[in-house]
Amino acid sequence: MMYQAVIFDFDDTLVESRVLKWAQHKYVAKKFYNLDLSDEEIRKHYGKPLNQLIADLYQNSDTTENIHKVIASVRNDYLKKVYVEAPGVLKKLLSNNIKVGIVSATNKNYLVDDLDRLDFPVNDFFIIQGSDEVSAHKPEPGVFFPALDILSKIGIKKDQIVYIGDSLDDLKAAHGAGIDFIGLTTGLYKEEEFKAHGAKVVLSRVGEVLDFILK
Repeated sequence: MMYQAVIFDFDDTLVESRVLKWAQHKYVAKKFYNLDLSDEEIRKHYGKPLNQLIADLYQNSDTTENIHKVIASVRNDYLKKVYVEAPGVLKKLLSNNIKVGIVSATNKNYLVDDLDRLDFPVNDFFIIQGSDEVSAHKPEPGVFFPALDILSKIGIKKDQIVYIGDSLDDLKAAHGAGIDFIGLTTGLYKEEEFKAHGAKVVLSRVGEVLDFILK
């Protein structure tokens, strides 16, 4: 097999997130801060580390801590939905002795909670990294340094690693770090946009990953 390690983005890669989270932000912004958020405004900030997204999207209307609390208070009304194939894809990769990890722009506590709730094999991942754990964020290649360090110590080289994500920031970070990238069109970007920025492989859903990696 070409790859010995596969790192995944989370939102709109393994779970349906964008539609639900945009609706949640619109609700919270209007109800608690009398802000009317448009899709255009949210898209401009979507994909940023959660703390930065909150500061920019809510225009510093409150402390980040307080906004987190308000968002959390309605979280159960806007829970992310798993792409039905996703847990099985990761389990299949693991069963083929491929290292699997998650590098996400969401905060670690939310990330782990969703992974547990949606039946992902959390205890088998070599890394689960939230944005609040690192100083570098996509599209900066440094976001991958902790994962690459772990893999290097067990003899896995960069050309044996691929990152799978749904955004151009995902692509830029992966290529900047010297690892391969697979784009998924489950987010905001189309195949031609990925390919225009150098993506060699673009798939329409996470279930297609196995046919490519295990071929």
